[in-house]
Amino acid sequence: MSVEQLESAIRSLPPNERRRLARWFDDHRHELLSPQDHPGDENAEAAQEREVLSRLAEVDQNPSLLEAFEETDLDQMFQNFSRARGKKTPAR
Repeated sequence: MSVEQLESAIRSLPPNERRRLARWFDDHRHELLSPQDHPGDENAEAAQEREVLSRLAEVDQNPSLLEAFEETDLDQMFQNFSRARGKKTPAR
């Protein structure tokens, strides 16, 4: 199967299945790609891990940095995102 065929098949999936596939791919990326496929990715990944660990340590040291996050906040965020996407014109 060609990349174009895979792309077409993926685009035809319903949104929930595309999300599921994206999560699966993220979880199995290291099994599918060797370091030789993308030299330097290990450095980017290591930098990302260091950043996450640094932020976690910062929050552990100063919990007041955290903000409460309610279900209504999430709903509002998705509504704002949908409105913003609706305003964009397709790039063609």
